[in-house]
Amino acid sequence: MSTNSVRHLFPQLLSNGYVPIPNRDKVCMLPKWSTIEVDERQCRLWSRQNRWPAIGLRIEPPLLVLDYDIPDIDILKAIEDITPGAVFDGLERRGNPPKTAFFLRLAEGDEVFREAHTRRYHRDGVAFAVQAFAGGGGAAQFGCFGPHSHDEHGAVLRTYSWVDDRSPATVPIGELPELTRAEVFAHLDAVDALLAAWRGLSVDAQSRHGQVYQAQAYDLTNEMMFIDAEGSEYSLEELTDEARARKELGQANLRLTGSFTGDGASSGSPRCKVYWSARSGLSIVDFKTGTTHRPATGEDDAEVQRMLREILPKGVSGEDER
Repeated sequence: MSTNSVRHLFPQLLSNGYVPIPNRDKVCMLPKWSTIEVDERQCRLWSRQNRWPAIGLRIEPPLLVLDYDIPDIDILKAIEDITPGAVFDGLERRGNPPKTAFFLRLAEGDEVFREAHTRRYHRDGVAFAVQAFAGGGGAAQFGCFGPHSHDEHGAVLRTYSWVDDRSPATVPIGELPELTRAEVFAHLDAVDALLAAWRGLSVDAQSRHGQVYQAQAYDLTNEMMFIDAEGSEYSLEELTDEARARKELGQANLRLTGSFTGDGASSGSPRCKVYWSARSGLSIVDFKTGTTHRPATGEDDAEVQRMLREILPKGVSGEDER
């Protein structure tokens, strides 16, 4: 094994509650990486292969990543002054300083989202923005270990590092500090205002501030049958009980095939993950389509309308950005 190899970390990252995937630099070249089942067997296989020099983490709940794409140290310091203190208790990953990213958890019971961000700003052709990722549907991953980039001759230009050697390889996901959804969005609002007022920065007219909404479908019915990665079948009631029990026991989330969606192109791969929370109940995230499925209910259901009012900003419905 090369002394610079990070492949031995795959099993440890999985054991710590994360979802590691093989990368080349900060990109995953693996087919269907967004839906592949990552288990102990798969991690042991990757740990024996030389073809993947880097490791990324697939963003799945409860993991929350704040990505500070800020290539100016003075602006970054100004942003730090308005950043919630809990962020600095998270794990800080550096790939191309002064740009940085913090790994935290979304607060238990909060509605997950895929991505939220400030607007993009520019100076001399260089972009500035802050983004938050919470794994609410659709593919997202962050390079974390090994080479960040190579030059045209194959020499490593930059390598990922972790502040104070605290990383997902040493800190289980359950020990990460939490931020609420409201705190994340308030922070992005504050950062956007700071960037808008910073002299010399110009806003990208095509960018928009706010959340990128994943599709929400209230389409799970009692007539459906759900099939897990081992081929076992569940009714909706059985699936709900299983998801609740796994949550209470701290067990791994159940993975399902996409058969319940009626997708004729489904290969039967376990591309969906089942979640349960006391606040919002059962949900199934389909990582192929970026859709979060929930039990069907009438449009006049008061609880659903309350949830939508909390999730969607005023004047916004469906999948539009705010």
